[in-house]
Amino acid sequence: MKRLLLICIAALSAAVAVAQNVSPTVNWPYMYPDFVEGEMEKMGGQIEKGRYNIHLNVGALHYLNDGTIKEHPTVGVKSMTIGDDVYRNVGGKMLKVLAQTEGGFVVMETLANFTGIISRDGAYGGAVANRDKTFSHQENNGSFNGYLVTDNYKDLIAIKDDSDKVPVTRKIFIVIGHQMIFANKSTVIDMTGVDKKAFSAFLKSNDIKWKDPEDLVKVIDYITASK
Repeated sequence: MKRLLLICIAALSAAVAVAQNVSPTVNWPYMYPDFVEGEMEKMGGQIEKGRYNIHLNVGALHYLNDGTIKEHPTVGVKSMTIGDDVYRNVGGKMLKVLAQTEGGFVVMETLANFTGIISRDGAYGGAVANRDKTFSHQENNGSFNGYLVTDNYKDLIAIKDDSDKVPVTRKIFIVIGHQMIFANKSTVIDMTGVDKKAFSAFLKSNDIKWKDPEDLVKVIDYITASK
């Protein structure tokens, strides 16, 4: 039996339900309420330390550089540690690792729904309370993807709560090799090489719960062992 290597996330079984109290706003579209000390590991093994955050619209990696918020390209980035949380680069997005085993790992994608807070007249800027301190993303970039209203860290953090909260959605995936698979029965059972009858029996005998990271590493181990 393979030894499971679980990432320590407080109260693991409960962590999937909320993972973390993420409360982004129009002005502050981030995973964390501030930039957090962390380490970035590149594909070649190099380590870079800094203060990081994850933008919840595109899963982008942002960092502070002399008071300015900048984006670090995810090309060449293997993983991140931000505070106590671990992230892996999956398809160019930095996704939070919930658990891992030798054959793969379980990640959670957290995205903010910026389209849900666009005002009825269609003006993104209408959701920004402090118009004298910043500018709307629509005016700056001509789109509604909620990127950043300003890249000045002090200005942005000063107004982060002066705007509407943005709803978030969370999805759990298993990652095996280069495949990122949505963690539910109907998706996994249709994977190439999975015997539907045997897999269904495995799920039943192990009482697999699709939101439990520990159960999902069992699914990963079953699939990798069957190949």
